[in-house]
Amino acid sequence: MNQTARDKLDEQLLELAIVAQQHPPLTHGRRVALSKLINAIVLSGKVCHPQSGKFTFNLYEDIYHEALQELLLYICQNIDKYDAKRASVIAWVNFLLERRFFSEGITKVLGRREITKVPIQDNLAVPEEPEDLTQIVKEYIELDPENVFKEKHINACPQANFQALVQRRLSGKSWQEIAAEFEINVGTISSFYSRCISIFAPELRKYCSNESN
Repeated sequence: MNQTARDKLDEQLLELAIVAQQHPPLTHGRRVALSKLINAIVLSGKVCHPQSGKFTFNLYEDIYHEALQELLLYICQNIDKYDAKRASVIAWVNFLLERRFFSEGITKVLGRREITKVPIQDNLAVPEEPEDLTQIVKEYIELDPENVFKEKHINACPQANFQALVQRRLSGKSWQEIAAEFEINVGTISSFYSRCISIFAPELRKYCSNESN
């Protein structure tokens, strides 16, 4: 990408970020602007890949996509923290990915893999735990009272809908496993998932808030 194209991208992302900031949280205008911003970031080709030589390719990809999802969700929830005077949108995104979300992704992915190695003993009773937000979100998405999660799917593949992807991610499946199941490119399927997260995040937060009160 030459400097002119880079400048044009920076201007586009800045405009989308400012538009999102100008709309109050949880409004339709902010959701639309954030959706466009997330799409532009994902498709820009300028999101960095933190260097790490200690992981296999598949493990690195799983960590990276985990980190990217959390990063994009953070942007949707905290767009007001972006300061155009300090950095471009891409510089802000890459700073967060390298300094925070990639290391958090390592912890989450490796943590899930360690959990799967722990043997389950039938003679040990599992203590009953209070319902957490993850469980609340999972049940709401599975219920899908208005069919919005099931209807949001990858083009030409209705089976690869948001509801199905959430169910598989929460069951511990990696992006490679999910992509292989639906015969879709890993980047395509994880990018679609991230866009859905940005679209539905306000609704999910509102539902969780109501359920926890």
